Amino acid sequence: MTDVSRGAYYRILIDGKPVTANFAPYLLSMTIRDSEGGKSDSLDLELDDRKGQIILPRTGATIYAEIGWKGGGCVTFEGKTDEPHSRGSRGGGMTLSLNAKSADPNSKGKETQSRHKDNAKFGDVATEWGKKVGLAVKVHSALASINRPYWGMANESFHAWGARVARELGATFKIQGSKAVFVPRSGSTSAGGAAMAIVAARRPGNIISWDLTPTFNRNAYKQFDVRWYDVKKAKWMTETVSAAASSGAGGAIAALTHRFKAADKDHAKQIAGSNKDEADRKKGGGTVRIIGDPAARAQATCVVSGVRAGIDGSYRITEASHMISRGPGYETEMTLEQPSGDAGTDSRAKSNSSGSAGT
Repeated sequence: MTDVSRGAYYRILIDGKPVTANFAPYLLSMTIRDSEGGKSDSLDLELDDRKGQIILPRTGATIYAEIGWKGGGCVTFEGKTDEPHSRGSRGGGMTLSLNAKSADPNSKGKETQSRHKDNAKFGDVATEWGKKVGLAVKVHSALASINRPYWGMANESFHAWGARVARELGATFKIQGSKAVFVPRSGSTSAGGAAMAIVAARRPGNIISWDLTPTFNRNAYKQFDVRWYDVKKAKWMTETVSAAASSGAGGAIAALTHRFKAADKDHAKQIAGSNKDEADRKKGGGTVRIIGDPAARAQATCVVSGVRAGIDGSYRITEASHMISRGPGYETEMTLEQPSGDAGTDSRAKSNSSGSAGT
């Protein structure tokens, strides 16, 4: 359980220089967002700028920040400052917001390129192509050995290529500074490669608010189809993967056919399996806000308890926003998906076959 008795703290460094004391009189809130991949982690600072007294910060500066509990753990961020925003209204005062991203928006990673590699393993291709744009790429062993007869980057940036291939392989792609990582989605490690802790959200306890839906029928499919062309047989073939029994798609009658064609049978199987896993992740979810917990990270498991039957259970964190502000202090809001365990089922229904709302 998080020890909050010592109080929360925050720390900020710009270009290696401590600036926490400089920001303290003006800081209204600070938010660190840890995303599972597909988009950068981010840092948002909102400052009281009622007289326009704050010097407009430059973009491209290296910024480091952390939020945590004194004497305990903390969540950290490192990236480049991006876009300053001035906001205000006639009677509402003025604020200045400073944003930073873990992926440098001015790097060569956003430059569109075209290249290909024949008969190669994914780990070798990702490492080589990442190096060309200044990124040190680390690929999880479960993904590194995947071999394809053809890997192609067709007029797309390394960022876009990494996100696309990650979706096909059922992986998470994430850039942090000058490093990029590919790890399996729904695995036991974070996108940064660290082991994941289990976050407890309890009521009564650390839960502040919640908004959860354990089942989304719109994301339920009975099977997942991907077409590919068999050159030897000279005809189109279809690879099919059925929905998992635990996916909550028992009543689904629709099939999801992938929009694009696969290169070969193995490629089709990978895409179909990835689509099945993605549908399983999207079968339910929502948000939970708790007293600040640095252990809350993207891809970690959150166990919700004490809310009600059918909602309590395990969920996968897809984004964790750590916020510290003058009023509420340190809070964490988690975006959740992939309900499992007892989430989505109410055991009381077995003893109340009439379907009444009574106890």
